[in-house]
Amino acid sequence: MQLTLRRQFLAWVVAALLGLGTLLAASGAQAEQLSQNPSGEVAFRGNYWRDRNTRVLNPTADLRQTLPNGVTVGGHYLLDAITSASVASGAAADMPFTELRHEAGFNVAVPIRGKHSLAASYSYSTESDYWSHQAGLRASFSLFQDNTALMLGGDYGHNTVGKRLGPTGYLLMGVMQSAHVVALWTQVLTRRILMTTSYEASVLVGYQNNPYRPAFVGGPGGLERRETENLPNLRVRHVVALSWHILFPTERSVTPHVTLRPAIRGHFDSWGLKAFSPELATSVPVGPTEFRLLLSFYDQYAASFYRADGGGRAGYVADTPSYGEGPVEWGTRIDGTGQSMPNYVYTSDVKLGRYSTYTWELMFKWRLSVLRSLGWGAVGERLSRTVLELTGGMWFADHAVGWQYGIPFVSGDPMAPAGCSNICGAGYANLGLFIPL
Repeated sequence: MQLTLRRQFLAWVVAALLGLGTLLAASGAQAEQLSQNPSGEVAFRGNYWRDRNTRVLNPTADLRQTLPNGVTVGGHYLLDAITSASVASGAAADMPFTELRHEAGFNVAVPIRGKHSLAASYSYSTESDYWSHQAGLRASFSLFQDNTALMLGGDYGHNTVGKRLGPTGYLLMGVMQSAHVVALWTQVLTRRILMTTSYEASVLVGYQNNPYRPAFVGGPGGLERRETENLPNLRVRHVVALSWHILFPTERSVTPHVTLRPAIRGHFDSWGLKAFSPELATSVPVGPTEFRLLLSFYDQYAASFYRADGGGRAGYVADTPSYGEGPVEWGTRIDGTGQSMPNYVYTSDVKLGRYSTYTWELMFKWRLSVLRSLGWGAVGERLSRTVLELTGGMWFADHAVGWQYGIPFVSGDPMAPAGCSNICGAGYANLGLFIPL
């Protein structure tokens, strides 16, 4: 199944350009991924994630250039190299395997009047058992002397899900279609305070199961059988986010200001899942460098059909999914004869259960302005805007999510190596190079 970096647990706050020009035209905005060179750049990033049973290497390349007529074009390529022994990720046994996901896409933004623009994007990703087409459209407006920026957009996705049958074969399982709309408002409140708020809604229709996940489901007479998860085929999600950028000037030339960015996000969907995530980041420039500390908390309430009632089973770990009392009735379905019948759902995805995560992240950014003094003329001037960025962080989780993904950090953990029950965490890092064009 299509996998992404686990750091998406915290990469949630919508991005807004501090210059209040054109908003990001990409189909999905991620926190702290603002352009270092607004007129054009090529960005190379290497992302790394390591938890108890999964390692992800994710190199990416992004290219963006504004043409003389004001049109901005861009393209990207990324590779996810995911090594895992997790049954939930598709492994039939405790033997590491590596899966590759390739994604490529392009986008174009056209000025329509003044500083307003219309942008379109498309991307295609493929792996051995998952194929995805994504298309998006964004309209951005700069209003009231650039003090207000609005962005309205929509996306459509067509995703085909398969199940591997040996090294080269697969079985087609189903199709999931998705529609996504977003509205983002950025407002200058004072000379030193910027506010961003957004609303997103997504509708996912079709096959949403992981065909490799086994679920334990109770039957007649208390017998328990092992089934492949069966999720509802409709999910409607809503996300509301709010953040502020607050600048505190100082009287020091080396450190001219300190910036705070508090933020909060709320998530709820038709499956009964609710989540809240406050976050606080602080940035301190020191000469040509900058340091940023990020602290975030994520608290989630389980989906309505999530069950963890397998306490009587040998080796059962609390809070992990189990349907010892039978599946959950969830709406109706149409059988092969056209008759309406009850629909029963069950899952083994611990990320649909109750859990909390805690994350800290430290970023170091270095603007290579020293290259300006090498006497290379216009080339040196351009290269002096090159930025090197290094990020590292730790992620901690509780409940079944921590048990499944967390790395034991203390010796003598009674659940290790099968899981983690004391201090459970994971680590990630990112290296980025931004070169102006």
